[in-house]
Amino acid sequence: MAAASKTGSEKLSALIAEIEAEAYARGQADARKEILNLLGTGGEQAARTRATRGRRAKTAAAPKRRASGRKRAPKGSVPRFVEQALREQPGLTPPEILARASTDMERLIKLPSIRTELRNGRGQGKYELNDGRWSLAGASTGGAASGEAASSGASTGSEAGQGEGSAPSRWS
Repeated sequence: MAAASKTGSEKLSALIAEIEAEAYARGQADARKEILNLLGTGGEQAARTRATRGRRAKTAAAPKRRASGRKRAPKGSVPRFVEQALREQPGLTPPEILARASTDMERLIKLPSIRTELRNGRGQGKYELNDGRWSLAGASTGGAASGEAASSGASTGSEAGQGEGSAPSRWS
């Protein structure tokens, strides 16, 4: 009985080896045909061969939308929005900058994006941080030489009345 089972297991082992060898040879042939197809030779024959096979190759799926379905602000809109807000009123905090969003595209901008832009822009010399408030680096709103003198509440006799409509100073 042991000899009969040994013979059966040998037959089974040989059958498995034969199936593996055939599958390996098919894989090599398929790979060769695919490469030739990509290179432009033998494309029609390879396409027919592929169509007759049982399993179909997976096609590249379209990129999926974010799970939350939330839209993103257009590329480059954050730096433009931050610069515009600080040009109009220097000395803002990130939440105050975000509160100035007026259009639908500006409302897509999130607070972490503004903070990142300010932090990176500070390293590049675009923005300055004083007492937790941000402004454009070297910005002068009244045409004065320094940004601090232009945004301070002090005005000369010729400017008295012009400084009243501007934003209050936060640079003390």
